[in-house]
Amino acid sequence: MPTLHETIEFIKKAHEGQVTKAGEPYWTHPVGVLNLLSEEATEDEKHAALLHDVIEDTTTTVEDLIRAGYSERTIYLVLSLSRPDGENRPTYMQWIRQIAGTGDKGLIRIKLADNTHNSLPERIAALPESERDIISRYIRSAKILKEALDD
Repeated sequence: MPTLHETIEFIKKAHEGQVTKAGEPYWTHPVGVLNLLSEEATEDEKHAALLHDVIEDTTTTVEDLIRAGYSERTIYLVLSLSRPDGENRPTYMQWIRQIAGTGDKGLIRIKLADNTHNSLPERIAALPESERDIISRYIRSAKILKEALDD
């Protein structure tokens, strides 16, 4: 299994050229998600937090993750955090309910940390005015995820 430092280098390369809506290098978002994970997070969860967008937002494949030496658990988490494309793509809230419905506390913690990072006031303020209402989606999804953690 790679070290966390190696995973950060991996995501820097995978997200090269991508920027957040605030114009920051995209890889800073997954690092922010990692930093919001609770102390009880496992190594697999920490790696998955860093890798949570690589399948969905880059050309990285499952095979790339296997070759890099990530565990089955880490890869499962990354795949579960990647919203499917295609005609059967669930809405965001359907997908959140699917994640919550797994009962997988690690998976839920990562998605909650992702939502929390996306909801930070400075990140919302960096969005165009027309997109700032996305915060309501994150508030609704955080409620669902927190309830699943409490079950």
